[in-house]
Formats: sequence, C-alpha cells, structure tokens
Amino acid sequence: MKNFVDDYVVFDVETTGLEATTDRIIEIGALKYVNNELVEEFNVLIYPEMPIPEIITTITGITDEMVKNEKTIQEVLPDFLNFIKDFPLVGHNVAFDLGFINESLKKLSLEPLKNESFDTVELARKYIPKAFNYKLETLKKYFHLDFGSHRSIEDVKTTNYIYQECKKRA
Repeated sequence: MKNFVDDYVVFDVETTGLEATTDRIIEIGALKYVNNELVEEFNVLIYPEMPIPEIITTITGITDEMVKNEKTIQEVLPDFLNFIKDFPLVGHNVAFDLGFINESLKKLSLEPLKNESFDTVELARKYIPKAFNYKLETLKKYFHLDFGSHRSIEDVKTTNYIYQECKKRA
C-alpha cells in the first residue's frame, strides 16, 4: 500500500448517470490540502448539454434549471486541471470519478490524468474494519459526521475526513 501524503486534492463529481462514455459531469467539487491544511476550494456546476434524469435530480438536488447557464465540461476542465496540477488525488471510489474526468479529457483529445490517486473505499476497508459497509453515506454515519450528501463539496468533506482517519490509524 502506498504511503499517505500530506499535500493532496480530494475531489468528487456528480453525474447524469453511471456510464462515463454516455453520461456527463454536472458538478465537480475539490478541496486542496497542503501539509494537511485546507488551502483552496474548487466547486462548479456544469451544463451537461443533455437533460438531467429525474432520478439524478432526486438524489443530488441538481436541476436542469440550476445548470442551464453554467459552463460546459470543455470550459471547466482547464480550470480543474490548473487547480489539481500534479497533486495526488483522493476520492471515494476514485476510479469512478477519474473515469468521468478522463473520458471528458479524451473527448477533447487531451491526455488522461497521470496523478497518483488514493481510494478511500480501499483505505477504509483496511483501516476501518468494523464499518457495516464502505459506502460514503454509511461511513458518514459511522463517524457521526453532519456533512450533506450527494453534492460534490459535501461528499469531498466526508471523503477527506475518512482519508485523515485512515492515515491516523495506519
């Protein structure tokens, strides 16, 4: 297992569905930590150029109305890449989020991200063995956290808490 890092970006995406090749990103949230201290926040809604399915609006609260005047992923990605630079990336089921980011980069003929990544699902399985399961919502309850759910920046706060907790226990 890789060593934990003190400088990193925790990120999360909300999407129109589960399939990176056909669904779209509707929100990116990220928090940058240097020496384990929060130094910068990135949080944007994104116009997906397709209707947001009703089930996604029910889960996230993000509506077509909320995103209709927002930038597209093509416009947002350069800002996100500039934000993360070469920082290691932390995510809960990080392959899902990276899949959507990399699919969006591919559509723009850009290289996939090469940043080191840490998956808090894997970390939690190793360092929080008594959890009922490793869903973000379950871990949030396990630690009695009062962050919101299913919005990028709130999920990022929970993910960072889990990362730090695993680092303490390692």
